[in-house]
Amino acid sequence: MVAASKLILLAGATSVLVTLCGCAQRYQIVWGDMHGHTNLSDGKGSLDDYFRHARDVAKLDFVIVTDHDFGNGKPTWRMPQETWTFTQNKADEYTTNDHFVAIAGYEWTSQPKYWTEVGANLRSERLFPGPPRFFNHKNVYFPSPVPHLFSSKDTAYHTPDLLADAVRKTGGLIHNAHPDPKPTGRDQFDYAPSAYDVIANTEMWADVIQFGGTNHPTRGEQTVRAFLDRGGRTGFVGGTDTHEGKPAARTAVLVRRLTRAAIFDALRHRRNYAVNHARIELDFRINGHIMGGEVEVKGCPRIVVEVIGTAPIEEVAVVRDGAVIHAINPRKTQARLNCVDRNFGGSSYYYIRVTQSDKDKHGNKSCAWSSPIWARSVSSAAQHD
Repeated sequence: MVAASKLILLAGATSVLVTLCGCAQRYQIVWGDMHGHTNLSDGKGSLDDYFRHARDVAKLDFVIVTDHDFGNGKPTWRMPQETWTFTQNKADEYTTNDHFVAIAGYEWTSQPKYWTEVGANLRSERLFPGPPRFFNHKNVYFPSPVPHLFSSKDTAYHTPDLLADAVRKTGGLIHNAHPDPKPTGRDQFDYAPSAYDVIANTEMWADVIQFGGTNHPTRGEQTVRAFLDRGGRTGFVGGTDTHEGKPAARTAVLVRRLTRAAIFDALRHRRNYAVNHARIELDFRINGHIMGGEVEVKGCPRIVVEVIGTAPIEEVAVVRDGAVIHAINPRKTQARLNCVDRNFGGSSYYYIRVTQSDKDKHGNKSCAWSSPIWARSVSSAAQHD
């Protein structure tokens, strides 16, 4: 039997008070979009259009704008200094604490053609020596204005590790954009564990996405899991990657207050989760510790999940080390899962995947993916240390 949810609704329709397990920690869920473009790069509409749509139409609590630093249009374009300054000023103009937060960012658009040895008859800009690297793209954003962006074409910032070192000094953050399962994403997670505090999150999506009446095998969740399976650390965020200037709710962040500083603190600690459509409210803890963290466990981990959906919930699944170990099928709009992992091997990551019965206009069911929790037994932690 599914117990009644303990998530208590606050005044805002999109916010909840997290009081699970009697913990004193109280968080508000705020909704945002982590990835979107305007006519300053290859999108449509102005910055004003973008921020107004986020605030007034989509009713978001926060939004990040991430126009490209470089692109392939004709003629080839880049984000000049005056555009970056303009973007930051606009974000500040639209930010009102406890009402709406706008964040200035950009998409670090690494491309294989920047290396010299791309092969015969292939286009190369010949910026960096050696064979091409397939780093994919990363979204970079800052809590306060910075003098200049760290370009994917600059030798000082052209690898994820160099980028992370520079962004760390500003208090900024990075997340991996649109994970790519193909060879074109071969090096997207090729950065040192020391960068995990800055490259804190990755965009999460389903393994198959329907669009235009066709199923597209994107392998999004599978690609992110592969990184986790080899010891990587990342939380989950979502973004529309809109090029129409129409951001929407794709990321939920757990904050104590709606401010830019609080959002950055939550994202840095991975107190966030991704959704692909509906605003599913989700709380996930292991032994009382909230999503995104690491926990030392005596005995076996106790997993507690609370969900408030917007439609009947088809499944709440617990994923451990890449495999579903427990699931419930409540068929109601609220669900509670409480279980103990008695097969815990001493060190594992866990995350929650929620699937609802409703679908978006393309036929994709609404889902939510919590950021992981990494659990280690006390004995294993002692041996590791």
